[in-house]
Amino acid sequence: MATISEKVTIQADRETVFTAYTEKIGEWWPWRGTYKYTFAPEGIEPEALTMETEEGGRFYETWSDGTEHQIGTVRVWKPHDEVAYSWEVADWPEVSIVTVRFVSDGDTTTVIVEHENLPDEGTAMGYSTGQKEILGTFAAYVEENRS
Repeated sequence: MATISEKVTIQADRETVFTAYTEKIGEWWPWRGTYKYTFAPEGIEPEALTMETEEGGRFYETWSDGTEHQIGTVRVWKPHDEVAYSWEVADWPEVSIVTVRFVSDGDTTTVIVEHENLPDEGTAMGYSTGQKEILGTFAAYVEENRS
């Protein structure tokens, strides 16, 4: 099994960044960018991405055909500090875990994403590349939507 860790520093306070990552994930998640970060099958479009904001909450996509596809379950919920959720891929031998930490430093917040229990190094390399793009999209969203 393999683990990746990526981070980004954002010009915003920790509460704003945490709320954007969890409650507004469907507004910024890059479904239609260079890569399509979705579990939706070919020909079906993702319409919503939802993270239920509590331990035990679902993390799921809603597709254009009405299907709700559960990606994982929120395992750790520490508002403004940390959220962790399972990442469940049908053909992986085990569930992987994504842990996101929010570290404040003055008027910036560093978001550290660790994805552990990836099935192999090749998958980890691909997920590392993807996570960099996802975090870049997220940072741009937060900085453009600060109040």
